[in-house]
Amino acid sequence: MSATLTPTPPTPKPRPTPSKRASTALPRPPALNIDPSALIAQHASLAGPHPILVAANVVLHPHAKISSVHGKVLLGEGVCVAERAVVGVQGGPEVGASIGGVTPPTAGVVVGNGVVIETGAVVEAEEVGEGTVVEGGVRVGRGCDIGRFCTITAASVIPPDTEIPDFTVVYGNGLRRVDTTLKERTDLQEMRLVMHAKQIEVYKKLIPNNVGKWMG
Repeated sequence: MSATLTPTPPTPKPRPTPSKRASTALPRPPALNIDPSALIAQHASLAGPHPILVAANVVLHPHAKISSVHGKVLLGEGVCVAERAVVGVQGGPEVGASIGGVTPPTAGVVVGNGVVIETGAVVEAEEVGEGTVVEGGVRVGRGCDIGRFCTITAASVIPPDTEIPDFTVVYGNGLRRVDTTLKERTDLQEMRLVMHAKQIEVYKKLIPNNVGKWMG
């Protein structure tokens, strides 16, 4: 009499552990330097492999995004980044990477003291000067050099590597004019910065601060 063979049940495949699953989140910056007086709202994000420096009294509104994926980001004292605004180089080769055997200078994005970046704007500029206002929906391309106390009006597009002198107003379809009143009167420049500082104090009273999440 032949023996009855019992089939061996298939070995179940092990379920992937969380550590083995690919993460879609950007890494936290390895060098994240934040002044304790900064205001970082809930849902604001700071991410990327390069350093991010956040100076005193910086305000990052909810859903503001600071990205160091392609280069460092330095936010000067009193910088305000509004909802859904993005600061940091967004595409192309990593800053400092070799292109055709040539390594471009490592720059990233430097935003000067008292700069305001309004809702939905994207700033990839190499430098934005003190007291400049970047209005809503503006796109400032990679490598741009924006001067002091400039105003980039809503929905303007500044092409990559554009240089804009101090006190320039960009409006319409790339048109420019110089704000001669602001240029000639240092008292108005100082007043603009003072009013900006007062606005920051108002934000600190109204917006819950989540800076502790990033200080560890």
